[in-house]
Amino acid sequence: MLCLSSLSTLLLLLLFYPPPLSAQGVQLRLAGVGRRGANEGRVEVFYNGAWGTVCDDEVDLNLANVVCRQLGFQRGFTWAHSAKFGQGQGLIWLDNVRCRGSEASIADCQSNGWGINDCTHAEDLGVICSPERRPGSPPVSLDETPSPSRQQPSQSRQRNPPQSVSPPAGPPAPAGISSSPSRGHEIALHRNPAASRRSNINPQENGHEIQILRRNRGNSRATSQVNTALPQGHQLPPRLANGASYRQRQETARTSPQAVRRDAGGQVDRQSQPERRSDRNQQLSGNHVEPEPVYPDMGVETDTQYTQGSAHLEEARLRAVLSGNNGGLVTEGVLEVKNAGRWRHVCSNGWDLSSSRVVCGMLGFPDAEAFDQNAYRKLWDSKLADPSSRLRTQISKKAYWVEKVQCKGVEVSLAQCQAQLSLPRSDVPCSGGMHAVVRCVPGSQFARYGRAPAPPAVPPVVRLKAGPRIGEGRVEVLREGKWGTVCDHLWDINAATVVCRELGFGTAKEALTKAQLGQGTGPIHMNSVQCTGREKSITECHYRQVPLYTCKHSQDVAVRCNVPNTGMKTTVRLAGGREPSEGRVEVLMEVGGVRRWGSVCSENWGINEAMVVCRQLGLGFASRAHQETWYWPGSSDAADVVLSGTHCIGTEMSIQQCRRNTNVYCPRGGDGRAAGVTCVETAPDLVLDAQLVQETAYLEDRPLHLLTCANEENCLSSSAARMQWPYGHRRLLRFSSRIMNMGRADFRPRASRESWTWHQCHRHYHSIEVFTHYDLLTLNGSKVAEGHKASFCLEDTYCPDGIHKRYACYNMGQQGISVGCWDTYRHDIDCQWIDITDIRPGEYIFQVEVNPSLDMAESDFQNNVMRCRCKYDGARVYMFGCHAGDAYSAEAEDLFDHQNQISNNFL
Repeated sequence: MLCLSSLSTLLLLLLFYPPPLSAQGVQLRLAGVGRRGANEGRVEVFYNGAWGTVCDDEVDLNLANVVCRQLGFQRGFTWAHSAKFGQGQGLIWLDNVRCRGSEASIADCQSNGWGINDCTHAEDLGVICSPERRPGSPPVSLDETPSPSRQQPSQSRQRNPPQSVSPPAGPPAPAGISSSPSRGHEIALHRNPAASRRSNINPQENGHEIQILRRNRGNSRATSQVNTALPQGHQLPPRLANGASYRQRQETARTSPQAVRRDAGGQVDRQSQPERRSDRNQQLSGNHVEPEPVYPDMGVETDTQYTQGSAHLEEARLRAVLSGNNGGLVTEGVLEVKNAGRWRHVCSNGWDLSSSRVVCGMLGFPDAEAFDQNAYRKLWDSKLADPSSRLRTQISKKAYWVEKVQCKGVEVSLAQCQAQLSLPRSDVPCSGGMHAVVRCVPGSQFARYGRAPAPPAVPPVVRLKAGPRIGEGRVEVLREGKWGTVCDHLWDINAATVVCRELGFGTAKEALTKAQLGQGTGPIHMNSVQCTGREKSITECHYRQVPLYTCKHSQDVAVRCNVPNTGMKTTVRLAGGREPSEGRVEVLMEVGGVRRWGSVCSENWGINEAMVVCRQLGLGFASRAHQETWYWPGSSDAADVVLSGTHCIGTEMSIQQCRRNTNVYCPRGGDGRAAGVTCVETAPDLVLDAQLVQETAYLEDRPLHLLTCANEENCLSSSAARMQWPYGHRRLLRFSSRIMNMGRADFRPRASRESWTWHQCHRHYHSIEVFTHYDLLTLNGSKVAEGHKASFCLEDTYCPDGIHKRYACYNMGQQGISVGCWDTYRHDIDCQWIDITDIRPGEYIFQVEVNPSLDMAESDFQNNVMRCRCKYDGARVYMFGCHAGDAYSAEAEDLFDHQNQISNNFL
């Protein structure tokens, strides 16, 4: 009895207090996809008999150095987050690893503990080490993983790592019990690898499985000859290992029509048993639970084995049954969901409006609403009463249904909701129910599908800027009449979803940080935004004010929203291009009551029209609007011009929504003169520094003999031609301007270097004939004076630290403005002025517009204009209230035009 009691105590100690392995027993390797060499890859740790990954939370270069040195490299170059080298499988061993940098092994660093984490494999850590090896470390190639030892951690019985690994030795055995490896049993604890908080496994199945492995009574050769198809030793019956899960499976086996059949002699019919997903020919690892039988879902047409318990719903769609689609926009219909690659119907039992709201969010709609259930119930009953209907046979199959879905209404997708393919102790699937039906409420911009969206009844307080596609962009919020950005601290998918729904889209696909869609300008209004998902506006979420200089525009947030499938992509296409992102534009239009394909007249075809086409196709921004397409052959069924006189503002969702001629009129003709586009994923974005203009403005009376070259370039007003040259002077309003590229691509002149214009007087090239317009306007908008500036030197005058200057005008160098750099035009150079010689004293509006003719593509043209209030008393000039053109609300901008009620909005 004493021996049995001691053995029980030992068993409990091994079960609940497994001591950790030493640092020497922990090994590393680099694995994954996209590796360029053996010195980089996903970090995998061998611990407790199983390989696992490391989460990227709180990782720094110290950890990378420890990992690289343990692998035999000199040091670590950097670390990679978010599964850069692909997602691993199995366990996540370590999370929140904090190293000082001097540790000999990753096991010596601080962490949450082995196997304790709140991560998924989408957060697997990778490292990039220096290619140099440490002295004494053998060379490695990409095919092999460097490690200090080529062998797995030492095991007492020389078993391979995939087999069960016993915990380290516990206390000494009691007297009378031999510790020889040839006697007794070995106990292995197998922890469920899916027991993390993100697991979809039934909580009742999370536990431990105990195997008593018979010790090898022979030599190592006998060990290698043991049949690995069976457990090595005795296995506790499932009813003892996990009683609740066992009883549930037994009940399922009795009620399921696919239960294992037994013959009269009590033998199991082996052919009717479903095949386990896990390979029983593989031996158990040291941290492993033998999974329950999982049967493949063969879709709605087959009655095959099914999976009880939770389900992962990947996609959703609506099939219109009673209501027609709204011009191609399906807002109501029977719900179908995809699980394991197969489409299923959802049972209406327990389905509510909260679950419908989640589905609508996935489909790009902001909300869901109630519908007439009686009409669908009548249709359902009529199909069941029809003997020839296939529905009668399909609904009796459990593979047809997802029987239970429960959502709170704040989830981003159905994958976050609780879902069960079938219910236990239920012989008839979806008893008394029918298929779930969903009705979605489209956003205001989609409610009038086919026409230009109506202006919102209430001015919006949030907007998206510089997004390459519909439903994407940098988030900007309106506060006290000023538009500002949001800092990315604590920014998550819930807050992004609130923004998307507020703008008339569905839930958020991505919550982007670190100005991934470009930097904004002006104030930063919000930080640490936290939303529950039920708010109607981001302004209702909890957030903190942003103290001055605590957050930068490099931390601006952005979103990518789910948008409804309107079918707009199917009404336009590009033909003849070398790549899918370029070609001749062909549209589907109704001509004489018949829908047909045709080309677009290139008369007045410009960058705004090209932007609409690229956005409609989901191809990003337009980099060029082509008025000749001889080199792009069109389609044979689109030879005629079917669209002419196209004029787009640039905010339309389709080219068909733009203004156009009622009757096609194209004097240029089609074919080689048809319109074309080139689309790109990123674009530059030029913004003028309003503060510099305000601070540097002054008046100068300049003699005519110093203005000869400026007069040749038409930089003076027309009255200068009537003066007695070279006698007299002109009064000039001079200022400096600094133009920043805040976009995601370099700004380049459209003309190639060979076609630049040489100006002999100033002895420089002009790459852009008119780069900026300078205007002086009355308060009612009438122009009283103007100037312009040609781009004679488009270059990187200043770049912040870490950005290399790429463009310089010296010696006819390449011209352009790099991302994040500035091109400065000083006040003391020619044409950097407005000639106000003929202007009377008074109050005016001073306006500067960059890229006025839209010759070069940008992600946002609305911020190309800068405006200031200007007061001229005849001897001095005052500038105040300078701001970018889209920095204020429409009401505030109206006050700016007529009253002195607007403050500065500096960058």
